[in-house]
Amino acid sequence: MRQEAIPRQKLTVKRRGREKTNPLAYLFLLPAFAMLVIFMIWPALQTFYISMTSWDGLSPKKFVGMQNYINLFTNEPMFLQAIKNTLLWVVGGATIPVFLGLVFANLLVRGKIRFTKWFQMGFFFPQIISSVIAAVIWKWIYDPSFGPLSAILDGLGIGRPIAGWLGNPDLVMYALFVIFVWGSFGYTTMIFTAALQSVDSQLYDAANIDGCGAWGQFRHVTIPGLRQTMTTIVILMTIASFSVFDIVMATTKGGPGYSSYVVSYYVYTQGFIVNRLGFAAAASIVLTLFILIVSRTIIWIRERDE
Repeated sequence: MRQEAIPRQKLTVKRRGREKTNPLAYLFLLPAFAMLVIFMIWPALQTFYISMTSWDGLSPKKFVGMQNYINLFTNEPMFLQAIKNTLLWVVGGATIPVFLGLVFANLLVRGKIRFTKWFQMGFFFPQIISSVIAAVIWKWIYDPSFGPLSAILDGLGIGRPIAGWLGNPDLVMYALFVIFVWGSFGYTTMIFTAALQSVDSQLYDAANIDGCGAWGQFRHVTIPGLRQTMTTIVILMTIASFSVFDIVMATTKGGPGYSSYVVSYYVYTQGFIVNRLGFAAAASIVLTLFILIVSRTIIWIRERDE
């Protein structure tokens, strides 16, 4: 016997008419929008325009189109060296301080270490010191004649480079990166320490009952629980690595030669030392694009994994 289909009842939803927005509400957004235009959008547009000109800051601007960008990648070995050093710095800066911060935060929170507050204060201490002052202190530490590092190595009978760490083209970037890690891993440790407080302790209890050791709990509970925080810190460290300037300025000034040039220091020298503002603006635009592309890639990888 054929069963007749029961007609479905159509649900009728009454749409409300659009509520009229009070035009006065936009007046409250106007000051913030004006600040955004004046201090961000307009300078960005001006920088892009200057990057397409040949200008020394005094004489009239000469429009050259994309020639500055072409010359950056074809006739500027200093810029290519700066890109290489910056990318290497970003790779290390987005991994090593994050890894160290994650390990030390896990030890402080889950390791049942005594005097945790004192350790936290010690880790955060480099954040209190100005980065320029810290760079000057490390420059003294690296001094091949009077620095304590050389004295310690001599006392241990270990050889050291004659020109020092900052005077050796093969070692200078590693020496500068140590300064960066020393000044940044305490920040990542504090962020991870705060984020670990929000991870449910019952998850660790359940993992312990299931037989997970310290490594299993770290891998299956801690890391998934800190995924959002890790993405944020990686992006922050990436931006900090791309824009590193003060360490290079206070220690090597790009030397020896231009072996420790980074893009931000190249922008400074071209704009304020050589007075090639068009080149400086073009290099800053390239740096901004690098930051946007890398940051967006990190977010895309995290979203894909989720």
